This record gives sequence, structure tokens and C-alpha cells, in this order.
Amino acid sequence: MAKALLISKGSEELSFTLSRIDRSKIYGARKRIAVDGNGRVCTRAALTGDGRTLLLSGMTSQGYFTDQGRPVLRSEMVGLDALGHPVESNSSTLGIAQSIAEAVAPSELLSLALQSVFYLKPEQLASSLLDRLKAGEIFKVPFNYSAGFDTAFAYIVANDDGCFALVGKAMPEQWVEEGQQFVPLPDDSEEADDLDFDAM
Repeated sequence: MAKALLISKGSEELSFTLSRIDRSKIYGARKRIAVDGNGRVCTRAALTGDGRTLLLSGMTSQGYFTDQGRPVLRSEMVGLDALGHPVESNSSTLGIAQSIAEAVAPSELLSLALQSVFYLKPEQLASSLLDRLKAGEIFKVPFNYSAGFDTAFAYIVANDDGCFALVGKAMPEQWVEEGQQFVPLPDDSEEADDLDFDAM
């Protein structure tokens, strides 16, 4: 079970158990199963290009190798920035109290590239932070479900159905000032084509 999401403001701390929300939990899911003429479940397989080997599920895997063919363990890998400098891995933020500043404006959510949504169940029944969430305030905290090189943000919101964490990264905004004319990027499909396919 995942550790709790903890937020704090001053001396007050609020803890949530979290569960990821996906489409299957909301709408349900269907799975098609292929069967043969006798009703037996078929197993997926692939035939190699030379037709000599049949590859069943679990017989292939992915790996990393040096130029000399030596396999590289994941523990040996490091993250690099755009300039090729090593970057430190960020640990998970779960189980560690994340300090919140003042509530953020709802418009900040409009520039969020949403990655995942979590349902949050507060472990305390009475909390001024919980009251503020129920009153419509939005809190923003750094969020890493597990260790990694990227850090996302969780926007914690609440409505009549409960509390939720909207996790993602801010996208750059492009605004057109009043009085400016918007010039869209050229569409490659509209460019003239010198090829005459009718003559072929």
C-alpha cells in the first residue's frame, strides 16, 4: 500500500490515503478473449522472420547495452540534462510532509498538463486545512509517486464527492495581446506539391 500524502501549514498537518483513478474504475472495462473452435483460450505468439522460432509471451525483454555488447544494469544508469550533465534523482514525496503556501488561483489549473488523478481520503475528520479545501481553496505541492528525475505538482481540490489530487506539469502559455493579429503556423498540407500523381 502506498504511503500517505501529507501536507502541512505551520504546525498543522493533514494526511490523506490515496488511490489512483482511471477510466476503468469510472466506466468499467471490457476484455476480448480469443478462443479456438473448441472454446479454448488462444495464446498470443509471434514467429521470427526466418520462420524458425515461435516467441510466446514472456520470452522477450528489453535491455540496454554498451557499444561492446555488455548489458547495462539500471542501477548503473544516470539521468542527464539537456547539456549532458548528470542530474540527481528526486525521491518520492509520499510519507514526507509537503509545506503549502497560500491557496493558488483556480486559473492556474488551466495551464496544467494533467498526468493522473488520485482520490484522497483524509485520515483526520477535523482540520482547518480540510475546511479550507471544502470551502473551495486549492493547494499546490510537489508530487513524486516514486523516485525519478522529473518532479510534478499535485493540485489538491475538494467538492461534494470528496478530495482529489490533480497531478501534472505546467505547460507554457502563449497569449495574443489585444490589438495583435494572430498568425497561425503554416500548415504543411496546404503547401503546393510539384508531384502530379495523375500522370503516374
